[in-house]
Amino acid sequence: MICLLLLLVSNTNFVPVDSFNELDAISNPTEFGLLLIMSADSIANKAMAVSIVEAIDIINYDDTVDVSLYFVSMNASGYTEIASLAGQFGGFPAVVVVVGHCGFLELNPEFIEAEIEDSWCQWGGGSTQGICNYCTRCNP
Repeated sequence: MICLLLLLVSNTNFVPVDSFNELDAISNPTEFGLLLIMSADSIANKAMAVSIVEAIDIINYDDTVDVSLYFVSMNASGYTEIASLAGQFGGFPAVVVVVGHCGFLELNPEFIEAEIEDSWCQWGGGSTQGICNYCTRCNP
């Protein structure tokens, strides 16, 4: 399972994260990213990762979309904490949009393409700092 997923994520630039602290350390206020919260089912994990990449390809018609891709595996030390904030749409794997440091919103996997497109239109683009415009951490 891990070998298959590592091959998949290495080919699509998914970055592994171990915890919220690690995600926080590598994200920045102008970033738009997607976090795949994996399940025990390697086939479902791969299918979700492919769906994410396909959705990004759809919104990236002019090659200007910059989306950071992350994943957290079930054996990561912070998996339980991260997973506790997701899984509301039928369990795992789950996808959340990560906007800046603090934006963390679960996307409905049934409509993953539309959810990613809507999220990008709302918070993507970088220069606006998206949700960080409203956060006292980035704008004291």
